[in-house]
Amino acid sequence: MKKFYIFILTVVMFSSAVIIAQIKLPSFISDNMVLQQNFDAPIWGWAEPGTQITINENWSNSKYETFADDKGKWQTIIKTPSAGGPYFLKINDKTISNILIGEVWICSGQSNMQWALSQTDNAEEEIANAVNDNIRLFYVARDNADCPNIDVYGKWEECSPKSASSFSAVAYHFGKELNKELNIPIGLIHTSWGGSSAQAWVNHNFLESTEEGRYYIEKYDEKIRNTDPGINPRNHQSPSSLYNGMLKPLIPFGIRGAIWYQGESNTGEHYMYKNLMETLITNWRTEWNQGDFPFYFVQIAPFNYQTEIIGAALRDAQRASLEIPNTGMAVTLDIGNQNDIHPTNKLDVGKRLSLWALANTYGKKDLVYSGPLYKRMEIDGKQIKLDFEHVGKGLVCKGEKLSHFIIAGKDKVFHPAEAYIENNTVIVSSKNVESPTAVRYAFNNGDEPNLFNKDGLPASTFRTDNWDILTEKATIISKFDPLTKEIFVEMKTNNDNVIKYTLDGSEPNESSPEYTTPVKIEKTSEIKTKVFVNNEPSSVTSASTIKKHLAVGKKVTYNNIYSQKYPGGNEYSLVNSLTGSKDFKDGNWQGFEGVDFEVIIDLEYQTKISTIDIDFLQNVGSWIILPTYVKIFSSSDGLSFKEINTIDNDIPISSSGDIKKTFDFTFNNLQTRYLKILAKSSGKLPGWHQGAGNDSWLFVDEIIIN
Repeated sequence: MKKFYIFILTVVMFSSAVIIAQIKLPSFISDNMVLQQNFDAPIWGWAEPGTQITINENWSNSKYETFADDKGKWQTIIKTPSAGGPYFLKINDKTISNILIGEVWICSGQSNMQWALSQTDNAEEEIANAVNDNIRLFYVARDNADCPNIDVYGKWEECSPKSASSFSAVAYHFGKELNKELNIPIGLIHTSWGGSSAQAWVNHNFLESTEEGRYYIEKYDEKIRNTDPGINPRNHQSPSSLYNGMLKPLIPFGIRGAIWYQGESNTGEHYMYKNLMETLITNWRTEWNQGDFPFYFVQIAPFNYQTEIIGAALRDAQRASLEIPNTGMAVTLDIGNQNDIHPTNKLDVGKRLSLWALANTYGKKDLVYSGPLYKRMEIDGKQIKLDFEHVGKGLVCKGEKLSHFIIAGKDKVFHPAEAYIENNTVIVSSKNVESPTAVRYAFNNGDEPNLFNKDGLPASTFRTDNWDILTEKATIISKFDPLTKEIFVEMKTNNDNVIKYTLDGSEPNESSPEYTTPVKIEKTSEIKTKVFVNNEPSSVTSASTIKKHLAVGKKVTYNNIYSQKYPGGNEYSLVNSLTGSKDFKDGNWQGFEGVDFEVIIDLEYQTKISTIDIDFLQNVGSWIILPTYVKIFSSSDGLSFKEINTIDNDIPISSSGDIKKTFDFTFNNLQTRYLKILAKSSGKLPGWHQGAGNDSWLFVDEIIIN
């Protein structure tokens, strides 16, 4: 019996020792992984303190030994050969199989990096052809954290239609090009989160050491103070949250470099972005401890943001980030979508990133890898001459003439400019600027300009000045006086800044009239306003057109009343002669929640009608959807109406961005006194929408009758 108990005790002790000796590895040190070639590759994991760790590999049959420290962490360095495989690693009793040695890249950012291959152009064909076991994909699951995690969720997979379909399209096309040109295995670690901010991907200590970082930390601390107890306000935009949850656990896994597609969420603080990127890149390079590894990023695409110029200013900040050593930028001015922040052409984005890597990281000779980048300027009388780097085989205009150049004098007010190419120099001038001092190019949010090199790569947004970019703007509101039948325009801005204005469509400057009291409008006018802050002009010009027409000031009867949240100009909003901008909050739009738009206009007497134009707005993210159709009815007595025309909407609900659509009706011989306009609401928001099942909104600004 005594021997039996000794036997049982021995078995239990042996079993416990086996359990204690078990090791845990990070999720990305696993089957199907790619290790960086010709590298001292860190391998690490966890075990009981003091556990001996023995690693054997079969590419050189070397053995490595180490021990778990007093916290259970162990780490060692193994030397990798030139590209090849498949190989295996044996770590104690664990075997990691199907390992390739090649090039490993981190792929990070926000939604345009996260955008799946299945959501892009030619998705079906691309997915069907995504069969390549020399490309390996690791998709880091989304996670944010207050403190650094030690691991991420995910697994390495061979590239196949199934694995590639949901993988980052930009990363996939980047890796596919590298594999094709280098003929070696490629490992892609995709760690991104749609809508994330740059500061979310930076170590807290690095953020705290910079002015920009402290701004974001203090802003977040204030958010915490204003949040109810027990609720954590942390999200994918909070400082360091994604660094903690999705990046830090990957460090120091051996990589060649990183690609980055982000910036849309930082447009509001575009003036901080260049320094923020320098902090982010320095942080990553410092912690990976691999020197100034390549960091190639995508310049954000044209898109009509609600606040003017901020997208262009962010693009310019990204251009300025090229001053950071060993960085590169893929320009997308020609492959964006003004009305969709997620362009579906991700193939060219990935290819353009790969050009930077192939030329600068892998030494491919005679490869044109960038479009024209502004180099210097020379003032020559009434014109400015611009020189560029990366002209390749020469500069070229893809169109009749160069577009989207603006020029300013010492007053800092920019005017549209004429530009042409002469011996790979661009010469810019304007009849409105006698003594030019600065030029900007593609400096509106949605600009899609046409300066390229002959190798087909577009020039970047740029500016020659270093002036502060002010985005203050004035609101223009039309007021109809029913007693005097007169139209007045009010102009408003924040902080009592000065407003200068014009009524003829010309650009306001320091010598233009200053707004003090409402301005009487006696004819159709194109109003432009510019805010001056401490005598410095804003980069944003507000514009509205006052259109005198037959319905101005006429009685409007509503079948469904407008929302008091968005009353526009109240009962005269639809007939006050002022059209709205693409900003639904500009004070000129009436909003209707969950109901059809239906009004009757009394023209007071039988009137000949030639045209009716009605503007509606779509902003899917704000639940504002265009009507499914608009119908026009006429009546002589205001009681019996006859339908006379219908226009169906041809813009899908899925189209994002700020879309202003005019439903324009034409009539040959219409005589009527009463007009009824019916715009059909799209009803509930669709299932794919973040507000699915809630009422959509209709927004309308002016009914113009001529």
